[in-house]
Amino acid sequence: MRLKPILILLFLGQSLMAQRPFILSDFTYLESIKDIEMHYLYDPDCSIQPAYLFSGMMDQSFRKVDYADPDQALVSPDQEGCIWYRFYFQNRSSRQFSFHLQPSLFSEFKEFRLFQEFDNELITVRKSGNSISPRNKDVNINGSDDLRVYLPPGTGDTLYLRVSLSEESILSDLTFTVSTHSSVNRKDRSKRLIYGIFVGIMLIMILYHIPMFVQGRENSYLFYILYILAFLVFFINKEGYIYELTPRFTSAPTTIFLMEIFLLFFLLFGRSYLNTRHTLQSWDTILLLAVWFTVGGLILSFTILLLQGMGVQVPVFIQLGGLAITIVSYIGSLFLAIVPAMILTRESYQPARYFLFANLFLILGVVVNYALEDYSLGKHSLELGVTLQILTFSIGLSERINLLKKSKDVAQRRIIDQLRENAGLKDKVNRELEDKVRERTREIQTQKEHIEKQNKEIKYSFDYAKKIQNTVLPRNEVFDNLFAEHFIFFKPRDIVSGDFYWISQSGSRIILTAADCTGHGVPGSLMSMLGITMLHEIVNEKNVMNSEEILNQLRLSIARTLKQEGKIGEQKDGIDMALMIYDTATRTLEFSGANNPLYIIRNGEMLEYKGNNMPVAYYEKMSDFTRYTIEMKQGDRVYMFTDGFPDQFGGPQGKKFKYRPFKDLLLEVSERPMEEQHRILSLIFDEWKGDLSQIDDVLVIGLRL
Repeated sequence: MRLKPILILLFLGQSLMAQRPFILSDFTYLESIKDIEMHYLYDPDCSIQPAYLFSGMMDQSFRKVDYADPDQALVSPDQEGCIWYRFYFQNRSSRQFSFHLQPSLFSEFKEFRLFQEFDNELITVRKSGNSISPRNKDVNINGSDDLRVYLPPGTGDTLYLRVSLSEESILSDLTFTVSTHSSVNRKDRSKRLIYGIFVGIMLIMILYHIPMFVQGRENSYLFYILYILAFLVFFINKEGYIYELTPRFTSAPTTIFLMEIFLLFFLLFGRSYLNTRHTLQSWDTILLLAVWFTVGGLILSFTILLLQGMGVQVPVFIQLGGLAITIVSYIGSLFLAIVPAMILTRESYQPARYFLFANLFLILGVVVNYALEDYSLGKHSLELGVTLQILTFSIGLSERINLLKKSKDVAQRRIIDQLRENAGLKDKVNRELEDKVRERTREIQTQKEHIEKQNKEIKYSFDYAKKIQNTVLPRNEVFDNLFAEHFIFFKPRDIVSGDFYWISQSGSRIILTAADCTGHGVPGSLMSMLGITMLHEIVNEKNVMNSEEILNQLRLSIARTLKQEGKIGEQKDGIDMALMIYDTATRTLEFSGANNPLYIIRNGEMLEYKGNNMPVAYYEKMSDFTRYTIEMKQGDRVYMFTDGFPDQFGGPQGKKFKYRPFKDLLLEVSERPMEEQHRILSLIFDEWKGDLSQIDDVLVIGLRL
């Protein structure tokens, strides 16, 4: 029984003989693990358990990694499978260290799991990768996928790393380095110190310019602040610090999206700072097109970002299109911003020099960053270039504001000189005008006295016309004798009215009309007198007692009197009216209307009888008027009116009162006594009209039968 463990150990030792150990020391820092120092095992369904590996039962299944001639499993593995890597570490450090196993920076792999077995057969696991939350990662430093390795000095151990693949995984790009934990921390502290200084400078510039923007409301300051903020967000994403708080989106174009925002505010700032709208109008149009082109790229990048965040597979050509737009925007933005600055510099526009030098600092930082990216200077040249650019922009903004102040001072001095000159001319003109004014005052006083005399005569004529019209209109006693209860709300717009009401009685039949003549004031009153005279002739002299026939004959009389024949240019005067004939013996009511309706309220419901859609006058489409015969019931309320009340403007928004609210108002007050209804209608009309002018004559007649 003792031979079995010995055989297993011999077998394990034999299998490991073919794999070269990786030596750990006190000075291990970013040392690459070579292909001869690791073996791999393809696990297509991720079903192999770590215990099997540590038992040595699968050692023969591992194969050498050969980057020069990789196996097919490493070139095109199943995107949902796993790859196991085996490492054999020998720790030759002088004291206790922990080491970092470091996959490629921002490698696109779903998950890394590093397994290590201790003497008590306990297998520990350390996790990292894109699908692992930052707080659950073994090491959470600016988005890296580092895994900690613990070995006592002078010992060796075999560790297994399981790599879970995703659609974005490219195994040929996966390499590993090893560093001591202390060296990683030193590098991170140094990096954070430099980036902290950089971010601090940017925040100071933002806080410094916010009050200046609030005070001056200058758009250049606003776009400058947004430009710095956009670069800060882009920078934090670029350096991976954001991934210490949130998992990394592996395929979403976050960097491209943030770059588009950065370029957009750069263009807006350049356009505002150089004031191309006034200094270079042709270039301003080109810059506006570049702005909209960048906005299009921003929308496309955001759409791709959103779709990929929802798990939708975006075609590769669309992603490449977004990248192409970003590249074109980046190159075009620098070109379009620098060339106008060069033109304005040659034209001695001082702020343009600062803009030109600031962008040259940025370009220099980008070039050095890519040319010397393997050296400390190159790694931080972009931040240095942007810092110099921002500082130069700040100086340029101050220079631009000073230039604007000087321009304003010059303009103000010119205005003051012009005002002084104008004041001298004004005194001279005033003296001449005073002489003319005294002369004109005498003439105006004479004209004023003449106009006042004419106004008194016109007022007297209007008052006399009103007396005549009031004499013609039926007296209130007539309604008191014929109806048990009634009200007449009559409110002319002017002294005399184009609205009128007329009543007559023949036996048990009462004829009543509410009419609205064309116009108001004097023209309307003349039409109303004409209408009253013709109604008297038709009803009282010709004894016509049918409502529709009364309107038909009245139309003929008006057309004949006003010589209306339908010719172009002739008078279009006429009357809108509602006419009813109430037989007190049979309690029946006849109604005919010309554009105006009749309302009857019975048991809380309103019955509406519409008149014909034509006036009492010559009309393009004339026909006989319609007659309605209605059986009345005890307590019915009848309402006749003109359009003055519904058409009156007023209320909070100065709109018409309209017919629907007018109907609701009549329904609401219909149960009250007629005298109280009159008072409510008058109050509501005045409240609705408010300070606005009355636009038309108002007539509402209410009867209780």
